Amino acid sequence: MKWGMPIMTRSRFFFNSSVIRQNLRQHGWIGIIYTLGLMFFLPLQMFLSGNPNAEPEKAESLFGIGGDMQVFFIATIPVVAGLFLFRFLQSKPSSDLWHSLPLRREHLLAAHAWSGLILLLLPVWLTAAVTAIVAPLDGNMYIYQGAEVWEWCLTVTILTLFLFVFTAFVGICTGQTILQGVVVYILLVLPSALLMLTGMHLNRYLYGYSGGYNDEYRMVNWSPVLQIVRLSNAYDKVSTGEKWIYFVITLLVVMLSFVLYRKRHSEKAGQAIAFTYFNPLFKAGVMFCTMLVSVSYFGNVKPQQTGWLIGGCIAGALIGYVVAEMIIRKTWQIMTRRVFADFAAYTILLGLLLYVPVTGITGYESRVPAADKVTAAYAGSNFWMLTEPGQGPMEVQNRPYEEKEVFNEDKSYIEAVRKLHQALVTVRPGEEERSLGNSIGSREFSFAYQLKNGRQLLRSYWIPSAGFEPELKAIMENKEFKRNEYMLSRLGDNVESLRISNKNKAISISDPQEVKEFKEILKREILNMSYEDQLDNRVSKASIQTIGKPDEKGYQLYYGYEWKPSYHELEGWLAEKGYADKIRTQAQEVESIEIIKDGYIDKLDAASRNNIERYFDLARSEGLAAVTKDKKIIGDILGKERYYSGKTGEYVVKMKYKYGEVTYISLRKQDLTPAIKSLLP
Repeated sequence: MKWGMPIMTRSRFFFNSSVIRQNLRQHGWIGIIYTLGLMFFLPLQMFLSGNPNAEPEKAESLFGIGGDMQVFFIATIPVVAGLFLFRFLQSKPSSDLWHSLPLRREHLLAAHAWSGLILLLLPVWLTAAVTAIVAPLDGNMYIYQGAEVWEWCLTVTILTLFLFVFTAFVGICTGQTILQGVVVYILLVLPSALLMLTGMHLNRYLYGYSGGYNDEYRMVNWSPVLQIVRLSNAYDKVSTGEKWIYFVITLLVVMLSFVLYRKRHSEKAGQAIAFTYFNPLFKAGVMFCTMLVSVSYFGNVKPQQTGWLIGGCIAGALIGYVVAEMIIRKTWQIMTRRVFADFAAYTILLGLLLYVPVTGITGYESRVPAADKVTAAYAGSNFWMLTEPGQGPMEVQNRPYEEKEVFNEDKSYIEAVRKLHQALVTVRPGEEERSLGNSIGSREFSFAYQLKNGRQLLRSYWIPSAGFEPELKAIMENKEFKRNEYMLSRLGDNVESLRISNKNKAISISDPQEVKEFKEILKREILNMSYEDQLDNRVSKASIQTIGKPDEKGYQLYYGYEWKPSYHELEGWLAEKGYADKIRTQAQEVESIEIIKDGYIDKLDAASRNNIERYFDLARSEGLAAVTKDKKIIGDILGKERYYSGKTGEYVVKMKYKYGEVTYISLRKQDLTPAIKSLLP
């Protein structure tokens, strides 16, 4: 029996009932609020339908019930519990009192941790039990199974554990409760914020950087708080792998908390940072974030102006340094003999951390893989859409292709991609050319290579409309390029019907045979497009929408295509079936047209340059605007209309329709027929 006594004593100290009872009496209100909140926003909400006659609906996720308030409780109450239960570390009288007890520090920490787990986990488990019990009851407006309840319970348990333990850890490292709460949420959001700001920085200054295309969902998943908030969307879930990550991090934080708590001095209560060796890290972290924000801001409002960028970087560093010093010292009087040297050292080191990655030192900007190291390649504007899964009920829309469908292993195609890539890094279109991304012909291309060593090399560029025609043509006329670029996989057997629309007119095609014929013709038209057809800026004759068959949940997928002027076979098929004239714009539908020669951009102030009507006002005042209702001229224009480009020297046409709509289109000089020319002043 003698050998058992120390074990019993040790167990009792780690689960000290007196400390736990005291905490439950003092902070039991936290558990009560958590219980009432979860109960109200989950099981009770199931019976509070606005329409008592509505049929019960399938619950895709229990997090979607109760709206944002349910996830608000999950994201805040565990942090509140951590703040109050470990408040004794931040107050000198409380710290002295608790640490005077005949308990070792690890025993004291364990007792407070157990108190928090009792206050937080019992409400979660009780809510899950009630949710499972009420599932078959009449009046419950949601249909769900035990698996959904288990998933909710497990997810909330792990997230609650993580938030509580993380808050306790921050409390051990800090000496002020308010600062503890602020730091907790900053650190929980910081990974996503840093990814976003760093991506913006590299994307703006590192030529070819592709990380700027990281989608919102992947960035959100790096922030626990943002991920929790997103759970109210029934289609956003914490995956099994993510649960394990949270669990492992929680265990690591618990172990680190015990180690640090043993080394924490009681007199640090009231200080900002409890461990002085964290001060440089805290200062550098605050400065780096403020410098990133400042550089991103000035890089956006004053792009390519080095003086502003350097000044913005220094201003951000100064703000961050002053804020960090005032927090650490708990005073605004931070001037010392060493402050200027300290500030200069931090600014130079962090400035280099921002500057070096966007220079040519790393070779990132000029790197093009050798042909013998590449097994497959991709070029186009849909790489992330093809390789990243979508979210929500439309997630099938962006379901990743098989890798072999995205990448092309043809050697000639790989060489064509490499040649275009090499031309871009050699010529390096300047900022003016890269800013043409919204103009006709310019496009954003992603380059992706599968390398023999199993890695991928990714780059992204704005390619201007002129100067790379031979290289672009070799890629864009490849059939595999067109399959990916125009998402031809969308024209599969899942398409149930089609909707073709043009302004105020629309038709539907639902006959299975006609749908099949239409899809096959549309595929051929896309695959047969030349390089010139793909860059053609003539106005499409109509929009085509495919409507998918309902899935098991009743959702239908919709995809969009265009009826381009070059689709002659498709036009013939539509005419044969009697659909073409029901969709095409007829001259009789246009009440009048007004035409001017574009060239007024330099005569207007910056605020008016996007107002096309101001161009017409100036042309009318100079007697250079022509108006006609002649149906022949209108018919000639309808066959040649192009999307408005704003290019000086082209012609702008204002088309006023009988049903009230007004559109603006462009014409080139070669588009003008003798009748149109005779109309011009």
